[in-house]
Amino acid sequence: MKDEFLQSDPENIKSVEQEIEILKGLKHKNVIGISGYGTDGHIVKPSGREIDKLVYLELENVSGGLLFDVCQTLGGMGEDGGRFFMHQMLDVL
Repeated sequence: MKDEFLQSDPENIKSVEQEIEILKGLKHKNVIGISGYGTDGHIVKPSGREIDKLVYLELENVSGGLLFDVCQTLGGMGEDGGRFFMHQMLDVL
């Protein structure tokens, strides 16, 4: 989410917080839980640009490695491949 959006109107951050609260309420064995969040995140990009008031999420730990690594290794897998992969992952959980 772009910081320009969040900082353009104070109501935008409130809307994001409300959405996160709704997502925190989801309790299902196949949904990674949100354990916390904040709106006071701060980073310094490699270019030196600083970004304040970032929204961040704290998610529960899931074993088995990073999904990003799997996707990077497999490349594009299409809808059928994604469905198969997610079905296999859900069986593990």
